[in-house]
Amino acid sequence: HRFPRTFRGSPGMVVEKSGRMYPRRSVSVPAGPVDDDAVSKMAETTGVGFGKAFGLEDRVVAKMFLTDRRGDFEAAKSKLENAVNWRKQFGPVPIPRNIYAIEEEKSGKCFVHHSLDKAGRPVVVVNVKKHVIGEYPSSSSEALCVAMMEKAIDKLDDPEGQISLVFNLRGFGLQNADFSFVKFMIKVLYKYYPQRLGVAYMVDAPFIFQGPWKVVKPWLRRYAQLVEFVKSKDFPDVFVDPAEAPTLS
Repeated sequence: HRFPRTFRGSPGMVVEKSGRMYPRRSVSVPAGPVDDDAVSKMAETTGVGFGKAFGLEDRVVAKMFLTDRRGDFEAAKSKLENAVNWRKQFGPVPIPRNIYAIEEEKSGKCFVHHSLDKAGRPVVVVNVKKHVIGEYPSSSSEALCVAMMEKAIDKLDDPEGQISLVFNLRGFGLQNADFSFVKFMIKVLYKYYPQRLGVAYMVDAPFIFQGPWKVVKPWLRRYAQLVEFVKSKDFPDVFVDPAEAPTLS
């Protein structure tokens, strides 16, 4: 088989070597307990209004970083301050469309789907074959990436909620294996938007994807457990109404 058997089959299911399927246990990035006093202290010592860098309230952002660092105050504070500085330097909130190439947005390589998945998470769809190395400036692709993530986050009813990523790997070729951009995406998820990723679906991964995946998987570290490989025929099951699933071509 091409990929780990635990990532095969219908979404939310695990396949044993025997072929028997059983429900997948819910997977989340391990986190430690966070009390209100720690959140208050973090919000007070980081500076009033830092949450605006992400379009959120201070306490919401403070709690997410404390949760990510398992309650380690100093580690969370350092990571939060780095994230706030990065976001302020990256651009306005929300990301204005003139920062990235409009043609790149219109290409359909990345968009926020109109329907939520079964877990109530906004869904960002990435059509990987439409991302060709060097076709657009890296600054444009990075800005579009952040813009789509924040657009998905903005759809959340719960400000501490999570999003889903869908990587459509149909037609994937080595011209799409942009490791530099992948490193940027991982950095964004791990350093700047911790606890935001609920699941990442890899749809119809071809044989040629094996090589790039072996390179990328170690970079993901503990986030690798949030990855599920699925077939397009099973992918609609991710949604309450399969008819609401995005069309992947």
